[in-house]
Amino acid sequence: MTSLRYALAFLCLTLVACGQDNTEPVAEQSAGETYVSDRSYLVLDEELTQLKYDFNASAGKVRLLFLSGPTCGICLRGMADLNDAFLAASQNDERLVTFVVHVPTLGAKEEHVADTIPLLDGPRVHHYWEDTGIIGSHFEDVMDVDIYVWDFWAIYGPDALWEGTLPPKPDYYEHQLGGFLDRSGGFPKELLLDAERFANVTSGYLDQVDERRYSQGPQIDQSEAELLADGTVIPVVAQPRNAAVSQHIRNRGGYKNLKTIQAITKHGRWLANGKEWDLTIEMRRPRVLTKSVKLGDREIVSAVARNGDTVGGQLSSLGVPPDFEDVLHRTFEFDGQLVEWPDKGSELQMIGMHKLGDVLAWKLDLTQASGDRWHLYINSHGGALVKADLLGEDDEVLYTIVQSDVRETDGFKYPHRIEYRDKAGDLLAAEVFDTIEVQKEPFGISEATVTH
Repeated sequence: MTSLRYALAFLCLTLVACGQDNTEPVAEQSAGETYVSDRSYLVLDEELTQLKYDFNASAGKVRLLFLSGPTCGICLRGMADLNDAFLAASQNDERLVTFVVHVPTLGAKEEHVADTIPLLDGPRVHHYWEDTGIIGSHFEDVMDVDIYVWDFWAIYGPDALWEGTLPPKPDYYEHQLGGFLDRSGGFPKELLLDAERFANVTSGYLDQVDERRYSQGPQIDQSEAELLADGTVIPVVAQPRNAAVSQHIRNRGGYKNLKTIQAITKHGRWLANGKEWDLTIEMRRPRVLTKSVKLGDREIVSAVARNGDTVGGQLSSLGVPPDFEDVLHRTFEFDGQLVEWPDKGSELQMIGMHKLGDVLAWKLDLTQASGDRWHLYINSHGGALVKADLLGEDDEVLYTIVQSDVRETDGFKYPHRIEYRDKAGDLLAAEVFDTIEVQKEPFGISEATVTH
């Protein structure tokens, strides 16, 4: 073993298998197709007996073999991306079988596996827990690399067979091991996981399959498959909270660039109660916010002074309850809640990941120095803040802010639609921006101060 293999051993925990002897293959014949079990996942022995049996039982088909970590947020995002790209729509394709092997990296345990399965599920998707992590070492040998192999996505054509201890070398693969790109003994950058490209390559291998060999197997509604993962909550993942924070800051333009912004002016419309008003928002450092809503000669101003005190809170007549407006003023930060959060006296924890429609989001718990507490949802793809829940006692959601239509302005990204919703999810009001103007000035930053 390499030193990395030994390092993996310290991450692995010895677990008790879930009451099943896996030394003999467990399979059942149904409508001309072999399925491993009715269970949501199987526990593998160190010889990988069941996986090898299932792999060879599907010879003649295209087989996808994924090595993932159930506490790895990037891995889970990969699963969700592949599901959205083509696997959900391929549930009734008898030419395709998918094997997902969950490994004990980043402190993962067997108990984490079941929660991740809805991200990639269906009658032709089979999940396994591999307690020892040996499969990653096997692929280290198969791929002739010097790193432990996981977060790895492989395609096998219909002719592949698993004949020895080691699995066969994939016909095609992609990976998400970004820390080992283009280094000696690592994987190439050009094969970083791209779900659409992976789908296209899989389609090419499917064309090699002789469909006449297979009878009609179980079918599921494809629209149901595409929605299987919506609302799925993934428990605490092992990526540190700063991975999500850093991605968010990079998405907005980067820490240094954000600090060059001295003022922002937004022009658009305020929507509430079925009506539409002209809206102008002015923001200036360090904590100055003015919202001006006009309808004809009538103007309503809601503002925050330099010290954070409310100058004028009048949005209650425009859909936003006074208590919510007070929180928005009290918690306003020019750079946003997550930039330099420790210096602001905030507390931040990673909760896990959450599926919001077609977005797999990092879910963070933020308690500000004011005592206000939020659940923040950051798109794990681009890093945009897509949703913020204001919490009350017992984690009750009091109000929700939803941000969308993110566009770039002068090298910075801003949402062009912000919705304010009540605890039931009903729309209270919305801001829709037509133009956003950024005023920048050079800003000197010491490298030692950049902590994100």
